[in-house]
Amino acid sequence: MEIRFLDSRHVVVYRELRLQALRESPAAFASSYEQEAEFSLADFAARLHPSPDSASGIFGAFDANDQLVGLLGFSRETRPKRAHIASLWSMYVGPEFRGQGLGAALLDRAISHAQQLGGLRQIILSVTAGNLAARSLYLSRGFEPFGLERGALFVDGSYLDEEHLALYFCRDAQFPPAAAPRHS
Repeated sequence: MEIRFLDSRHVVVYRELRLQALRESPAAFASSYEQEAEFSLADFAARLHPSPDSASGIFGAFDANDQLVGLLGFSRETRPKRAHIASLWSMYVGPEFRGQGLGAALLDRAISHAQQLGGLRQIILSVTAGNLAARSLYLSRGFEPFGLERGALFVDGSYLDEEHLALYFCRDAQFPPAAAPRHS
């Protein structure tokens, strides 16, 4: 397996795998198959343009035949007050490649990439409550829960909660901030 950032050469296979992910696992994504199936190839290509500082992009996992089989989005905040934060989004591994450590490899590659970026102090992500396999993977890499968003997604007539997790790279007297005191 090889993991690398996708670029414009991968737009067709990226679109196919992204739509497969949305169709197969609708509860795992905020976007929907119906919504993104309407997007043009140019819309998908726009997601694959590297950020000006090469910090953000979509990691792709490729098998021995150079077939795209997994995805993980990574983006660093660009606003100066939030430039110490990155986000992970849209993790997906094709069903026939699950159970082989591919999700862990994608996550490890994204964490390694983040650690190379100057000034980055944390990575945040969200996982649908009840997705125990994904949650377990994130916890195994040091992510810590910091919030639960009730009814974050509405999928097939049901509201689903999302748990927010963070991986902190730096711990000092000011970071992460202590919980605010509760006032009665």
